[in-house]
Amino acid sequence: MRSKFRMLTIMVTTIVMIFVFAGCGNSAKSVKGETFDGGNIEVFVPEGWKAFHGADVFGDYEEGYDPNTVSIGKGAESELDLFNKPMVHITYSGKDRTLSMPSKELYKDGKDIEDIKTSDHTWRGYTATSVGYPIAVLFTEDGDEQIQAAVTLENGDEKISLEDSDVLAILEGIKVKK
Repeated sequence: MRSKFRMLTIMVTTIVMIFVFAGCGNSAKSVKGETFDGGNIEVFVPEGWKAFHGADVFGDYEEGYDPNTVSIGKGAESELDLFNKPMVHITYSGKDRTLSMPSKELYKDGKDIEDIKTSDHTWRGYTATSVGYPIAVLFTEDGDEQIQAAVTLENGDEKISLEDSDVLAILEGIKVKK
């Protein structure tokens, strides 16, 4: 009787673990949203977030915006909301424009984080505090192509984390256009 109970317990535990692990692995893939064409990159924008082209500060691009930069704000309605909402700022560089991993020493309380793996990239980075707000700076490269994602983790009354399915879906959905 005891061995039957033990066997049943093992089977139930195994089934529960399968469902738990299956759910964890698909959390970013189950996020609804749409793709935003940033120019040289496409990014996934979850529902409840809004994407904006990077500003062409020096008038360098015929598109009228920087095709290498996209900002995505949670709950943003306009670009001004990026100043008071959590956001992900994505910058791409190819052969003609090199990025480098920004030093965590530029910020307060910089701490390395574990790599974040998506299907196309492995993101290295750190968390820190910038102007009193918690941030994460992530960086990935593939040959001559580099992508940096600066994540404002808290802004105003709202917070996000690197474990949020929306944030993981954004990282997963960054694609370089060929």
